[in-house]
Amino acid sequence: MQLTPLRPEHYSASNSDGVRQESCTFRAACTHRCAKTLLLCGPFYVLRSHPMKSRIFRKLFLIGFTAFIGNAISQEAYPSRPIKLIVHTTAGSASDATARAVAEDMGRRLGQQMVVDNRAGAGGSIGADSVAKAPADGYTLLAGASSVMVMLPAVSKRKLPYDADGDFTPIGRIGVSPFFLVVNSKSNINSLADLIAAAKANPGKVSYASAGTATNPHMLGEMLGLVTGTSFSHIPYKGPGPAQVDLLGGNVDMQFDTPSATAQLLKAGKLKALATTGPARHAGFPDVPTVAELGYPQLQLQGWTALYAPRAVPPAIVKKLQDTLKESLKSSQVRSHLLAMGQEPDTLIGDELLQEQRKSREAWRKLAATRNISLD
Repeated sequence: MQLTPLRPEHYSASNSDGVRQESCTFRAACTHRCAKTLLLCGPFYVLRSHPMKSRIFRKLFLIGFTAFIGNAISQEAYPSRPIKLIVHTTAGSASDATARAVAEDMGRRLGQQMVVDNRAGAGGSIGADSVAKAPADGYTLLAGASSVMVMLPAVSKRKLPYDADGDFTPIGRIGVSPFFLVVNSKSNINSLADLIAAAKANPGKVSYASAGTATNPHMLGEMLGLVTGTSFSHIPYKGPGPAQVDLLGGNVDMQFDTPSATAQLLKAGKLKALATTGPARHAGFPDVPTVAELGYPQLQLQGWTALYAPRAVPPAIVKKLQDTLKESLKSSQVRSHLLAMGQEPDTLIGDELLQEQRKSREAWRKLAATRNISLD
């Protein structure tokens, strides 16, 4: 295509006072050529030749042209390279297993590998912060657990390096899981009523293990004490594994833990489940009553893991990831994998997830204030 620069007679004329004015010929010529010359040199002919050579005009043009190019780049086929999925826990944890359950399937559907990168530490804030500060291009995502997106912000007095609501765009939840309240099989405690009676008879002496301060199991123990008017002794550990070892060894009296972590021990008769914190009885353990059935609906809590992107990721990329996640969670292979881990596949997407985590965080923040729980 041959380009002919716009000549002065195309764009101006003089009125009776000798003042140059834009003509209809100029407007027609620009309109005719606009689509053909936008990404080539046509605009620069106009910018160079137009009598209004002000600095403001040039800046506005450059801003608009840069925005146009940026938008064009964002519309390139996504993804064009592997996607990094940051998990803020160690390999083998519940969040890690949940993330890996969908990563392979989503990668296959997107046509690019989704690579899991474990970045544990500081209660999960290291991994979360790395995604919050990552480029907003859709190539770095977070597998964020409720402990990091809800509980940690609810109890932390110090300013976290990330804003759980403001620094991320929620893609959607992968799966949810209740907790089982378990005791050693050799314990004389056989029901929640037995546990409460023991705690009332021995205030502060019945102990429970957790994966650490301000984790979901810790807060469940605090809520149990609050709603039953009892006092339990909290023993924090560096993760659920060491806590479970001491429970099996008889060093602590009880623990809130996930079905995936306790299933084999329950089936082997090494642990007893007194209740589940889910809204319904667990399919794998239908004889275990819910806390609501036992009169304590305040103890209902499900841990979950969800996918997040940095806040400014383009909406088209977010939608593509959301649609892909939905399709993955319909896969029989992914569903069976999650169910085998005690996770119920879940499709709470976008703003619905954001509203849910805000509501949940506020409830646990009130409990933390009531029980004087905080992370300095």
